Amino acid sequence: MSSKTCFVMSLLICGMAAFTLLSPTVSRAQAPNSFSGLQTEAYVRPPVTQADLRIVARAREILNSPSKWNRADNRECPLSARTVSLYCALEKATDEVAQAFEHRGAAMQEARFVIEDVSVKGREYDHRLMDYNNDPSTTFADIQKVLRFLQIRLEERLREEPALLRSGAAASVTSPGPRPQDASVTAMDLKVLRGARALLSSPDRWNRADTQNCPPDAPTISLFCALNRAAIEVTGSFDNQGAAIQEARALISESAPNRAKYQSRLTDFNNDPVTSFADIQRLFTTVEERLTKRLATANSN
Repeated sequence: MSSKTCFVMSLLICGMAAFTLLSPTVSRAQAPNSFSGLQTEAYVRPPVTQADLRIVARAREILNSPSKWNRADNRECPLSARTVSLYCALEKATDEVAQAFEHRGAAMQEARFVIEDVSVKGREYDHRLMDYNNDPSTTFADIQKVLRFLQIRLEERLREEPALLRSGAAASVTSPGPRPQDASVTAMDLKVLRGARALLSSPDRWNRADTQNCPPDAPTISLFCALNRAAIEVTGSFDNQGAAIQEARALISESAPNRAKYQSRLTDFNNDPVTSFADIQRLFTTVEERLTKRLATANSN
């Protein structure tokens, strides 16, 4: 073997070793994921049990004074740590109560939804529990408020969710169930979605009291009517089972805080007092991303 070949092979071996040493280890907290499947995973909503209430109560005990608060969370939660973050308080409480940690357990997930509701509008967090904890504008009082609201929400859900959902037979809570997403996506569906977003581009154009009656001369427009009108403008007719409107319904089924109460998802989400204009815009963004991905997948097959 020539000296030149040996030199090249040595470089390759050293490079591989360096890559191995520099690669971050996978911790108990999940590493950032690609967008594929992220929205569905990030917005699952498991059924609530009494154990979830005990988890929150225990988390509040663990993080009951500013001196115990870790303001620089990295989602690593050593047992010997003298301070804990919001994420680690919930993780530790889950370990103690349930004897096993679930990254997407009911208490953890509902805490993420509370953060979305109480955080400054327009502020997007990649990791809601960690980034809200570490946000310089977050105070210890804010952390306590999140835990207090979390307990209230879980208590409400425990009262309101049907007994069947709490029995453990409720896979539908963590999944929107069958949806007609296989209605093939075309470039026209993306045009419909973008057209709807353009129609509903500012808060003063938003109709917060949707009835699914969509007169063309109405000065304001609801989520349903924006999709309705955009479909007519783009395709010449409205298909209530079209890909864009169905994807919007599926996303609401997965992520809306009060989705269990909705009978007509687009109307009820639009009219829900907790829904903000930013939530409507966020829905448009995510639906567009999903349709784009589905179209790319269809074109590659």
